[in-house]
Amino acid sequence: MRRLALLIVGGIGLLALGGYAGWRLHRPAADARAYAVMRLIAIQVSLDEAPAQYVFYGGDSQVELHPGGQEVCGSPLVNGGVSGSTAAAYADHLAQLSFKTHPRIAALTIGTNDILIKNKPRSAEPAARFEAAAEIIVRRLQGLAPRVVVTALPPVGRELGRLVDAAAVADYSGRLHALCGRLGCTFTDPFAALRDGDTGYAKPGAMRDGLHLAAYRPALKALEPALCGP
Repeated sequence: MRRLALLIVGGIGLLALGGYAGWRLHRPAADARAYAVMRLIAIQVSLDEAPAQYVFYGGDSQVELHPGGQEVCGSPLVNGGVSGSTAAAYADHLAQLSFKTHPRIAALTIGTNDILIKNKPRSAEPAARFEAAAEIIVRRLQGLAPRVVVTALPPVGRELGRLVDAAAVADYSGRLHALCGRLGCTFTDPFAALRDGDTGYAKPGAMRDGLHLAAYRPALKALEPALCGP
């Protein structure tokens, strides 16, 4: 009886975890917009009080979930991540922020919310929209910082295979790489150690809920060489 109870509890836990990740990916647009309004206020406060030398890291929840109070390249990190953002949404968010003091380095991680299977991300039109929005973001960051670093998309958990197009992870990362080649930003992959080959999926244990990293500090450490390099 006790074993049966444990199995039931474990099953409920797995369902809840999958349901949470699914909710994050299917969050109603109105909820996402309402959250973004409040999140942008918090980011603006951080920017208004940023010191003369800081690093700005923009993007989606893969950025927002980084622990606070971190430093990189000897400078404080200002977290500009907004959970739930597609590239187009983040381009709009970034346009609403004012930078009284410009960062010495700017970084970007974006794309996970653009590769939902329901949106057919590898078809021509969605891919073109992603590239156009990413270019708007990068050009905006280049107007703020002398060094701009763009990362590959992180992998996803296999449990999200019916929601997220894992093959688009490499596809969209390649598009960002090409964009940096054209615009002069630095492209890097701080998530390389988490990848299960070129499948787009993560190695077992690399993700917290299939969508988010199990640990963010190592990812920032892996990003440092590109941020701090010559």
